[in-house]
Amino acid sequence: MIRAGQAPFGTIEMDELDRRIMRLLRPNARRSYASIARAIGVSEPTVRNRVDRMIKNGAIFPMARVNPAAIGFPVDAMVGIRVNRGYAKGVGARLAAMENVAYVGYTTGSFDLLIEAHLPDNEGLYKFLNEDLEELEGIAYTETWHILRTDKTNFEWEGENVGREPLEEDEGAGDALHRPAG
Repeated sequence: MIRAGQAPFGTIEMDELDRRIMRLLRPNARRSYASIARAIGVSEPTVRNRVDRMIKNGAIFPMARVNPAAIGFPVDAMVGIRVNRGYAKGVGARLAAMENVAYVGYTTGSFDLLIEAHLPDNEGLYKFLNEDLEELEGIAYTETWHILRTDKTNFEWEGENVGREPLEEDEGAGDALHRPAG
């Protein structure tokens, strides 16, 4: 599985057609290839092949996003972790295996790792910080930020458009963006 932040096959060149397809998939990843093809004026197999290529090369991820609070994990915490020399990869791997840990990133600066954990309640956060993390050999110091409220989570970053001219609107794309797939 390709993870966010990895490019195991190198970077992928995205032309205007790829960008137009991505723009139409972003608000509704279940939108049909036929609908996309009609909106941008190409064949359905062309859209399918382009999407398959972007998925295979890790440019887009075909996945559902989970709302942790809605499924019983309303406590969101970011934890900065400093590890003893030589322990970063081992600690990172053990953190990534923990079921409540949603994100593990290796960083520069004051911390070696930054993680995000979703927990059922404050008691769960206490246990995570004072029992689960304490069991990991190599952690020297942690600092925790309990996220009290989130006003924005952006999974719609338009990186494919950075440094490029904006795309023109596709005919029929405006109302098609908000129609269900089909």
